[in-house]
Amino acid sequence: MALAEKVLRKIHKLNLVPKAIKLLPRLSFIVAILSILWLVTLPQDGNYRNCYISENALMPGQVTSYFRESEWNIVRGYRHEIKQLESQPIEQRNEAITAWLQDLGLPVSRHHNGFTNDTLYSIMHASRGENTEAMALVVPWVNSDNEFNEGAMALGMALMRYFQRISVWSKNIILVIPPDGKQSLRSWVNAYHTSLDDTAGSIEAAIIMEYGKQGDGFQYYDMFYEGLNGQLPNLDLLNTANQIGQHEGISCSIQDISDRAINFTNRLKTLFSGILRLVIAGSRDVHGHEAFSGWQIQAFTIKAKGTQGHDVTQFGRIVDSTFRSVNNLLEKFHQSFFFYLMLSPKHFVSIGTYLPSAVMLAVAYAFGALNAILNSGIDLDQIPQNLSKLLIIAVVAEVVCVGLSVIIPQASKETLNHVPLALSILPVFVVRSHGHSSTATSFALIGLALLIIAFLITALLIVHFALALTIGLLAIPLTFVPTVIQKNRKLAISCLFISNPFFVFVLANGYFAEEFFPNLIASWNQLQCWTWLVIILGWFPAWLMIAYATTGISTTPVVCEIEKNEKDEKDEKL
Repeated sequence: MALAEKVLRKIHKLNLVPKAIKLLPRLSFIVAILSILWLVTLPQDGNYRNCYISENALMPGQVTSYFRESEWNIVRGYRHEIKQLESQPIEQRNEAITAWLQDLGLPVSRHHNGFTNDTLYSIMHASRGENTEAMALVVPWVNSDNEFNEGAMALGMALMRYFQRISVWSKNIILVIPPDGKQSLRSWVNAYHTSLDDTAGSIEAAIIMEYGKQGDGFQYYDMFYEGLNGQLPNLDLLNTANQIGQHEGISCSIQDISDRAINFTNRLKTLFSGILRLVIAGSRDVHGHEAFSGWQIQAFTIKAKGTQGHDVTQFGRIVDSTFRSVNNLLEKFHQSFFFYLMLSPKHFVSIGTYLPSAVMLAVAYAFGALNAILNSGIDLDQIPQNLSKLLIIAVVAEVVCVGLSVIIPQASKETLNHVPLALSILPVFVVRSHGHSSTATSFALIGLALLIIAFLITALLIVHFALALTIGLLAIPLTFVPTVIQKNRKLAISCLFISNPFFVFVLANGYFAEEFFPNLIASWNQLQCWTWLVIILGWFPAWLMIAYATTGISTTPVVCEIEKNEKDEKDEKL
């Protein structure tokens, strides 16, 4: 107790509290910079971990796959027949696939989704199973490059023929053939867990195959695993497939970066590319594994790249051996990580290592909120008197955003292309507007808005780290507004402009050279990806509150109470 009193007296004597309050703007900025630096240091040696298998029962590569060159003619024969189906409508393609599967003795079912062509699926019941667990092999007719998935379809048929000859299966195998890997596959997954009559039990894992028109060979394979709403498959599943690929001598690429050159630069690129893909998952480059998010199904997409180097049957052996490993499990995936960031196919960063970066961003916004209240020169006694007004403004901003969240998704695609530009010019009206709120209310409103963003980042920390980090970084100019608004109004408006989420959408449309915003809305409507809702109901209301607050702040500098007190103390000493 005596030590605490001594420390408090020392703090009071050195006048540390007023000095710390003055430094809040700088502290907020420094903490935000430290957040970025923390991420940049993660790919350095000693900060990441090597990939390993946590679940011993998986035993990847411990069994011999007999899907070898003897199956090559089978794959080639199926590919020849499927190639002739490319010009046919999907209904006729499905009829041909149905006939082939029935010739193999497999039952065939269809899912009528009501908005596009039917999704075909066939269940191979395990000879040693209890019909309670299953694995899914998904082969869309069209891959993520909008290319006819010719090779994958031939492999899928050959693998199902091969699987039937093996008696080791304890889990059912479902072959799913949707028109594409987007809404139609998502509809099938939802229906499988709700309304379909023909089911095969709980799906433990799913592999989506993409193999276009490369022919008999490929060079390496790409792996995609980023699910919707920040969800990731269990790391053991990815490590199992990659370890099997290594046994086959096949290179793996993650985030379009090969595992042949693993250095700091490539690890850093993979890290930030993975964060970006998690943020825009469902909005761009949908590969199919996203459709399984939300159902505790571990899924990833494997995509063949190149035309020479490895035989097509080696691609099939990766799928076969991965299924054999999953077949060994007696329970769901649980041993390894569900929260991680990949640096390469062989290295990853666990949640305890990367989480502090987002925590520091939340702290930066908390400092910004304190700065808006303590360094603005307002009378703190006025804040409780204006509390009801603050709550009314916050509720109105949220109600407006709720209305936008309902109206905008119903707009046509042509209209959606113009929405970001229209809403990104709101700061222009802020410049010409003069609000009726007092200065005290305005600064308190800015503090409340920054605190809301801090709470938003904190709430998303674990469930969707990538989105929390991205919102925190893109909205950081809002923390500068209370510091510069009284000195340079144009600079404050510029901070508002570049931190507007719809301005970010305009930049995204230009960067991705495609209709990013309509795709973002479609990901909510079709795939239930709630990135759009988090932005419109979390980030944008806080932005509106700060934009409204700037209209009520005078450009005449206000002397801070702390500075007044310091001046009075100096006068008394003199």
